[in-house]
Amino acid sequence: MTRKSQGARCALLVLTICCLSGVSAFAQAAPPPIKMGLWESSVTTTMGGITIPPDVAAKMQAMGRPVPGGPHTTVTQSCMTPDQWDKAMADMNKQGDSKCTLTNKSMDAHHLSFDQSCTSSHGGTFSGHFEMQFDNDEHSHGTMNMKGTSSGGQPISIDATLTSHFVSADCGEVKPGEAKVKTQ
Repeated sequence: MTRKSQGARCALLVLTICCLSGVSAFAQAAPPPIKMGLWESSVTTTMGGITIPPDVAAKMQAMGRPVPGGPHTTVTQSCMTPDQWDKAMADMNKQGDSKCTLTNKSMDAHHLSFDQSCTSSHGGTFSGHFEMQFDNDEHSHGTMNMKGTSSGGQPISIDATLTSHFVSADCGEVKPGEAKVKTQ
């Protein structure tokens, strides 16, 4: 897997957690405090525990490629619809090939937080904390901090910050359930 695809996968994981966590928390409460339609999100992820030889890092930098571990930002657009909320609720504990459990959920109209533990079918395990602020129905921001071990037993940490804003009620070419990567 290339670094670009790893970054996109990590960004999509963070976005999925954001969307899915909102669904679960709102499932038994009032409708989501955000507008339905096209949203743009920027996720900056820093991964610790990834080591590469210095000469490889230098070559990557010379080619203008991001070096693993350093901050990496991905901007995506996604279409949020009522059906998408329902589907996300049904798939809450599914994160790709991982089984996840949410605990310590706290939610009100402006804030959401929870702890999450995930176990991959390949043997990796991660746990951490997620926090999201709904500034208004068109803006949100949050953080995620996860620690764990890869399937090979290597300790890894993932820290992410997320900002999202509403773009339009019309999703245009972005289909519900798919994220369009704008920049990596």
